[in-house]
Order: sequence, then structure tokens, then C-alpha cells
Amino acid sequence: MILGIGVDIVHLPRIASLITRRGPERLAKRILSKEELKEFKLINQERQLIYLGSRWCIKEAVYKALYPVHKLEWKQVSVVKQDNKPNLDIVNGKLYGILKSHVSLSHDGDYAIAQVVLEG
Repeated sequence: MILGIGVDIVHLPRIASLITRRGPERLAKRILSKEELKEFKLINQERQLIYLGSRWCIKEAVYKALYPVHKLEWKQVSVVKQDNKPNLDIVNGKLYGILKSHVSLSHDGDYAIAQVVLEG
């Protein structure tokens, strides 16, 4: 059974503006889980925008898939790569009834878009 579907699109210059105002480390600490933050610290500066923009987009899509029944916070969702594809690790996911998740991410030019399907 599908619990929810979420879609989000991010204009990457908006994320670049946040990075410029707050610094990449501050924004990363705000939205990334501990595991993602460790990975973020290992990537070079030119990939930081795509990394943060992609995570922002995926996490927003997860939030939309569960809202209004559950309201997640940024750090409750971790994006981990398996076989070069994004997968989700959602804190308390089983309590929310999530048994399986599907993520699709694409970015082109100034935009990143993510779709999330959560199954129970």
C-alpha cells in the first residue's frame, strides 16, 4: 500500500544564496544527519552545492509524502547511496508504517527535482 508520494523541485541558486549567507558548514549542520555530515566533509567545494541541493530536495519530498500525518525534521531523513542510487533511512520509519521507500532524483542546470514514494 502506498502511504504517500512527495515531489519537490529546488532552484539551486537559492541554495547557493543560503551557502553564501550562512556558509556551507552551517547550512550542512542544519539539514544533514550525522552520517550525511561526515560524507559532506569529504567532498570538494565545487560539489557542495549539488550535494546540499539534492539532500534538501529529497528531504522536502519525504516531508510532503508523510504530511500532515507525520511532520519530520531535516535530520530524521538520511540519504544513503546504494549501487549509485539514493536510498532513504528515516528515523522511526517503521513506527510511521514505512516498509519500503523509492527515490528518484534528477538535476539539470539550475534545478534539482526529487520524487519519493513511501510504501507500508
